[in-house]
Amino acid sequence: MLARVIGLFVVISTLAILMRYKHFVLIEKEAAKNLVLVHLSGFSILILGILLVVNHNIWVLDWRVIITIISWMVLLKGILRVFYPELVMKIINKKAHNKLFILAEVFVFLIGLYLIYKGFFNLPVD
Repeated sequence: MLARVIGLFVVISTLAILMRYKHFVLIEKEAAKNLVLVHLSGFSILILGILLVVNHNIWVLDWRVIITIISWMVLLKGILRVFYPELVMKIINKKAHNKLFILAEVFVFLIGLYLIYKGFFNLPVD
């Protein structure tokens, strides 16, 4: 189930970001100006990360480890936003000028497609 949910979310969100990159960077920069928004989003992401890690912490040598790694990355992102909002604000400001962020979005998009394939079209793992 998590492969389906995360896969669909990742594909839809990264596609939107790639299609309207400047728009999303502008929104993030505006949101990053408000410390309250950075903290609130951090706590929301933190809750999601905790739920994902608690429900899927499977360290195996197959495709399911991708979900585990994503879960831990979400948790780390929440922790960073809660404890280091200034760092998050600096990273967001770099997005407008660094094209590596676009490459990273493409990479995440491909991971999302892979999770959709595994979640919807591959046989379930016991």
